[in-house]
Amino acid sequence: MGKAQQAWNELNTRQRIYLEVLYQEDDGLAEEQRHLGARGRFTRAPARMWRRIVLSGRDAQAPRALKSRGVWESGAGSTLTALADRGLIELGTDSGASFALLTRTGRAAARAGLGIPSAPRKGPWELSEWLWREMAKVARSGEGGLPTKELFGSAHLYLVTGYDMHRGNRPYLDTHKQTITYTPRDFNGQPHTGSSATRTVSHYRFTAEGRAHYVEHVAEYRELYPEIAAPDLGPTVEL
Repeated sequence: MGKAQQAWNELNTRQRIYLEVLYQEDDGLAEEQRHLGARGRFTRAPARMWRRIVLSGRDAQAPRALKSRGVWESGAGSTLTALADRGLIELGTDSGASFALLTRTGRAAARAGLGIPSAPRKGPWELSEWLWREMAKVARSGEGGLPTKELFGSAHLYLVTGYDMHRGNRPYLDTHKQTITYTPRDFNGQPHTGSSATRTVSHYRFTAEGRAHYVEHVAEYRELYPEIAAPDLGPTVEL
């Protein structure tokens, strides 16, 4: 018997109901973050913030679910404390509102007790969905590259060369600068005939390592994230 199953077996019926309800809300919060990330709205807040399960207030979902199971009105505090003492949850308060955090141990115990298989482990080569979405954007942009302002959020910390000290960085993209000539316009948007100016624009393009990773794994990523349009890459063109 594994440690997770043993932890579940040691709980009484009331404690199991609490852990089940907390696990369901924790899983819902994680799913919400996956959906936000898929829409380019991935939060920069640490998981300890967005995984908080609110335990007080009119709109708190966990207490309502526990009330519907008939186990919230009395003894809630002692049951939560018992789960915390076993290392299955953490308890805290923020601005007077109490919350719970499911620990990895608690998550594993709930999965074992409820018969829920663990999420498959990512391969060592595999990028998360939101980072692969950014890689695919660079691929769709062509050899000219993706304007730097169009790379989402903090993706540059994980994908662009020069951030080697950042945990998880893979040097798959590089910054390329180009000076372009353009015709200035006045306040009404009309071009100044006969005059010109220059400015520097920056784009992200694949490094050799990034292109190799993309080409080698694009078919696997298409299976993992079928909603992300990931074109085949042609031969490298020097610009």
